[in-house]
Amino acid sequence: MKLHIKNIEKDFNSILKQKKLRNTKQRKQILEAFFSTDGHISVDEFYVLMKKINPQIGYATVHRTLQLFDELGIAESVKIGNKKKLYEHKYAHKHHDHLICIECKEFIEITSDELEILQKKLAKNFDFQIIDHKLIIYGICKNCKK
Repeated sequence: MKLHIKNIEKDFNSILKQKKLRNTKQRKQILEAFFSTDGHISVDEFYVLMKKINPQIGYATVHRTLQLFDELGIAESVKIGNKKKLYEHKYAHKHHDHLICIECKEFIEITSDELEILQKKLAKNFDFQIIDHKLIIYGICKNCKK
C-alpha cells in the first residue's frame, strides 16, 4: 500500500493541534523522511539520513521528534534488551508482531489470525478492554542456530 504523505501530514497536524504543539519546518522534514522509510530504523541511522536532507538538523531534534511520533501513535518503537530503540511507522502496515533474534538482531515480522483471536479471548476472559498491544518474542533465528 502506497503512503500518501498529505494524509499523514493532515493527521499529524491535527494531533499536534490537539496537543497544542507547533509543526516546525524540521518536524515536517522528519515526518516526510520517516514515512518514506520502510522497516525498522534507529535514531542514529535516521539521523544520518536526515543530515543528507538538512545538514543543519540536530541529533536531539531527530531523536525528540521520533519519540514524539511514538507518543502520538503514528510510529512504534521496539527495543531489544539494552540496545537502542528502533522505530517503524504505523501507516500502511497491517498489524504484526515480532520475532527478534538475540544473536544477529534480525526482526521477523509475523501476522497470525490465530494469535489475534487468542488475545481477544484472553481479554474477554479477564473482562479486559484491549487498547493496543505488541508481542515480541526473543530467541535465536535459524541462521544463528547453525
